[in-house]
Amino acid sequence: MSNVHVPHPKSLIRPISCSSKAAEKFFLHNNKFLQWITDHVLASMLMFDLALLVPLLVFLPPFSGLKDVVIIISSNWIQLWALFALQRSSSRAEITRQAKADADHEALTHIANTVDAIDNAVREGNPPLNK
Repeated sequence: MSNVHVPHPKSLIRPISCSSKAAEKFFLHNNKFLQWITDHVLASMLMFDLALLVPLLVFLPPFSGLKDVVIIISSNWIQLWALFALQRSSSRAEITRQAKADADHEALTHIANTVDAIDNAVREGNPPLNK
């Protein structure tokens, strides 16, 4: 059931507006590409498995050069993989939360105005009729 006074939160998410159409098109394609990378690569089971297995290579008895490389890679692994995915997901969630908060505010404002109108009508002695 929908009401004209209560917008859906998706309708409140505003696209990025730029000064030129080329820049707007670039940002749109860049956003779609980053979304695909975040959903299909960074959040994939393969990346999760790599995040667990790469640091374990230190315990193999290889030559000393490989051990140093693995230590360097595993110490920066969070910055290379997880923080980007977390930041992207957090940014997307914040936009959705803001749209939901705006929709809730509009809905509650409409409800409060309706209740005030009904209260005023009852106080004046002519209650509103159900339509």
